[in-house]
Amino acid sequence: MADTRDQSPQSPTVVVARRVVPGREEEFRAWNERIRAAAASYEGFLDSEIQPPTDSHPGEWVTVYSFATVEQLDRWLTSDRRTELIAEAEHVVDGPAREQRVAGLRTAPEPVTVVFSQHIAPANRTEFAKRHDDVNDRLRAFPGFLGSELLQPVEGVQDEHVIVASFASRADLDRWLESDERSDWLSLTEHLVDGDRTVNVVGGFGGWFPAQPSRPQGPKKWKQSIAVFIALFPTSLVITLVRGEMAPSMNLVLGVFVSNVLGILALTYVLMPWVTKWLRNWLTR
Repeated sequence: MADTRDQSPQSPTVVVARRVVPGREEEFRAWNERIRAAAASYEGFLDSEIQPPTDSHPGEWVTVYSFATVEQLDRWLTSDRRTELIAEAEHVVDGPAREQRVAGLRTAPEPVTVVFSQHIAPANRTEFAKRHDDVNDRLRAFPGFLGSELLQPVEGVQDEHVIVASFASRADLDRWLESDERSDWLSLTEHLVDGDRTVNVVGGFGGWFPAQPSRPQGPKKWKQSIAVFIALFPTSLVITLVRGEMAPSMNLVLGVFVSNVLGILALTYVLMPWVTKWLRNWLTR
């Protein structure tokens, strides 16, 4: 467990989880595009991402916003425009949203990230950190556990203690959530926590090249280029040969469109996960 007492308040992040009224998914998706576009118009905006419900977070749409500074993030979160947009979505959202503020959220290369937030009284912080380190040491032997990080409160950015834990799959995470180890952890820390815990489960944020705690920007760009080329060249060659055999007279524009769609699907869901796993040690050096 890395000590995060020096966690920098750079690029503060907000994770927002919402449940959508059944049958209103497309309306919600359109609304989410609008609110993300509104956020992008504010000074300091860095990035946003929406994750529809998956096995990692079934039934929940998760939106992640990152800004350059705390002040710029706060201006967006408290803006009249955001308030108006949230009000417009009341009829498509089922229940209140869960929001978590994290000072510089960083994730390991995982399919599933779970973010826990809890208020800890100053007098209990040392014991809470010790308890967390103890359970983290035991979790190293837990199947599917990839790592975790304790983010200490940062004044003006993040009032809560935030734990970011990584698991290889949602099934691995669920096994831990239902395990005796998890129950023991809750019992040992119950008297240290002031109020309720907030929990959100999200997918990885890294795309083809997930970040690591030691390298939040991901692998070096030239290494990413080589990895993509390894997967892209044979994919493009095979698609071109197959299309030439099966539809030699296909319109050029349509042919390029079909090739791009098939290539992106093959890279995203088949080849890049395999290539990045194969090159993991080299990419992370």
